[in-house]
Amino acid sequence: MRLPIAILAGVTGYLIGSISFARLVVRVRAPGVNVSTIEHRVADSHGTFESGSIGATSVRFQLGTRYGCLVGILDILKGLLPTLFFRLWQPHAPYHLVTATMAIVGHNYPLYYGFRGGRGLSTLYGGFLVLDWVGVLVTNTGGILLGGLWGQAMVMRYAGLLLMIPWIWFRTYDPAKLAYVLAANALFWSAIWPELRQVLSLRKAEDRPDEQRVAELMGMGSVYRVVQRFSLANLIGKHRHRDEP
Repeated sequence: MRLPIAILAGVTGYLIGSISFARLVVRVRAPGVNVSTIEHRVADSHGTFESGSIGATSVRFQLGTRYGCLVGILDILKGLLPTLFFRLWQPHAPYHLVTATMAIVGHNYPLYYGFRGGRGLSTLYGGFLVLDWVGVLVTNTGGILLGGLWGQAMVMRYAGLLLMIPWIWFRTYDPAKLAYVLAANALFWSAIWPELRQVLSLRKAEDRPDEQRVAELMGMGSVYRVVQRFSLANLIGKHRHRDEP
């Protein structure tokens, strides 16, 4: 790798990743709405849940699913397009992996907004799609199946990220690609850890909320409903119910 191109790849990824489409969409659609902090009172509990993550999920909470999906697509593109550019321009060196990694850093710690960003999940998947789009399909399908069997919305939503680690290694045996996938996972899990810590605290409380409410707080209400409908326990229960006289 040539250092000037590597620096260019990293700076490009970081600056484009720092564009906060969540803030831009909210500024255009609802200028008075604040997405910098989302706080929820937990029903049937004395606890609260607070998220400082600024991205597609926070926009969906404030403006609805349509705008949340729009921000999610734009965040995928800001990871995908610069990564694809460097892969096509310099196909024989892993500059695109530097771009993809720094795009996540930019999303999570944006230069233009006091380094307060989001989790980076959509931007992460933009880079993953350039790296190995087949792997994205396979690992996410595996995560969905695991989440369904286990009956856990978080497993269904996030297991694909972890499954990309063995997938990339055994598919490519490329240390650079493995390092990128590990770095992408580390950036995501470190960004979401404050919310996961709150979830763990809520689950330990005496007046802990049910799993559906926890999933809704994490922006996974629809995922939870899918899990409950198609989980192994639910399917077995339906089968037994049909067999009853």
